[in-house]
Parts: sequence; C-alpha cells; structure tokens
Amino acid sequence: MIASMATIFATIILPLLVVVALGAVVQRFRGFDQATLAGLCIWLLVPAFLFVHVYDSTLDWAQIGNVALGVMVPQLALGLPLFLWLRRRATPGATAATLTFGSLVFNAGNFGIPVALLLYETRGVSFAGMGAPTDGVAVQAVVVMLSNISTWCVGYMILALCRGDGWRGALAILRLPMPYALVAAFILRDTGTELPQWFDQPVRWVSAGAVPIMLLALGAQLVSQARRPHWRRLAPILSIKLLALPAVTWVFCWLLGLWPWPGAQLVIASAAPAAVNTFILARQLDCDVELAAEAVFWTTVCSAVTVTVVVATVIAVGAG
Repeated sequence: MIASMATIFATIILPLLVVVALGAVVQRFRGFDQATLAGLCIWLLVPAFLFVHVYDSTLDWAQIGNVALGVMVPQLALGLPLFLWLRRRATPGATAATLTFGSLVFNAGNFGIPVALLLYETRGVSFAGMGAPTDGVAVQAVVVMLSNISTWCVGYMILALCRGDGWRGALAILRLPMPYALVAAFILRDTGTELPQWFDQPVRWVSAGAVPIMLLALGAQLVSQARRPHWRRLAPILSIKLLALPAVTWVFCWLLGLWPWPGAQLVIASAAPAAVNTFILARQLDCDVELAAEAVFWTTVCSAVTVTVVVATVIAVGAG
C-alpha cells in the first residue's frame, strides 16, 4: 500500500503540483493578469474540454443521473446539518456560510480534471463496470458541471444568507458557457452527428490546452491567496473537506449501488481541495474573505497527501 501511494504521488499528484508551482513562481516574480487568465479558462478552455470529453464518452443518461446523485446527496447530507449546527452555535453568518461552502464545494476543474486525466488516460486505471478509459474523464466532466451548479446556485445561496439576499444568484449558472457546451455535446453525441473537420480539430486543440493552463492559473491564484493559517478556524474545513466528504461519498455510493463505478471516480473527485470560487464568492458577497482564502490555500496544500491516500485506497479496493 505504501509503495502504491508513492507511485500515485509520483505519477499523478507530483506532476500536477510541479505545474501549479510554475504558475505560482511566475505569478510571484512576473505576475499574470489573473482576470484574463480566469476568463480564458471559464469562457473557452473549460467549455472546450467538457464538450470534447462528453462528445467522446459512452456514458448513458442513467449513468449521468447516478453521477448527479453521487455528488449532490453527500454534499446535502453533510452540508445541511453543518450549517444548522453553526447557526445554532451563534456563529456569525458570514463565517458559517464560508465554513459550509469551503467544506463541501470542491475544485473539480483545475484540480479534479488533471487528476482524472492522469489516472485514466495516462496510467490506464480501470474499475469494474467502466467502459473506455475516456469514461473516467467524462464522469469528471459531468462532475465539473455539477460543481458549477453547486458553486453558482447552491453555493451562492449559502454565502448570500449572510446578507439576506439568497435567491438572487439562482440563475447565475445560465450566464456561463459550460451548460451550453454540455447540452450541445450530448445532443451531437446522442444523434450520432459527426463533427466537421474545421470544427473538430480546433476544439480539440483548445481542449488539449485546458489542463496545463488551468494548473498554471491555480498556482497563480494560490500564491496570491497564501495566508498564515489559523488552525482553529481551519480545522473543521480541513477535516470535512479532505476526510469526511470522501468517506461519506463512498458510503452513499455503496448505498446507492454506484460502487465501484462511477462511485470510484466520485470518491476521488470529492477528495479535491476547496474550490477557488470559495474565495471569489466570499469576496463578492462580503463574507469571511480571510477564512475563504485560507481554506483554498491550505486544503490545496494538504490535498497532496490526502488525495494520494484516497486514490490509492480506492484503487486497492475497487480497481479491476
């Protein structure tokens, strides 16, 4: 098991961290225009990546529904009691909202996508019930979409509670290109439409650039958000996000009959660190910005260990 974890760290986690570190170094000494970088990811790279991997996938609609259940049910099972408990303890609304959001919404895009790509298409890991290796990344593509819904709808609602305007962001997801890229990919895939070469090749080129640029962007964001840790405030987020959420996701995947597939990838996806959007939304809604920045930075740092352990454990138990 120790040897397996060392291999997983060296072949999956470490390459990812090297590119993140490069992004952090360039940001520290030269400086990216982070608004432009984020816009490039959101408006072009991620939609192209999702489009290509959903179009190429063999996932049927029952499997997609199972992915939605496997992502949303554990978040609700942990999130509602956590938020109510924090409010019962008279935790300030801004802090309670940030703690809840930071603990449950994970970085499915610029962390989860590279992990899935390296795990399935580079290392060739497979699980019982899984189709082609591309299905592993296709499941993660659906998770990215659900994570966007969690962020811009559910997450916005949670964070907005501290200002009393929780329903304003319900349709924010419709202003992003991801839903339309996914809908188009599903329609074209399910109707057996062959993409013309003038479109197929460019969108695949753009998709291929998504992973390295998202990792560079993550590094730039992290070095800008680095904070000295306040462990007492961070402890609930670290324990729930990196330990409890993967464990609860595993239990629900087993109860819902989703183990080993697609449950294995859902457990791995749920182990990702707190979403960078935790910081972005906290700043936008005047919530606990300092706690949000600490959550993103320190869950990402600690995930180098925890994600390695989760991936190694899932492979040991469920790999075919």
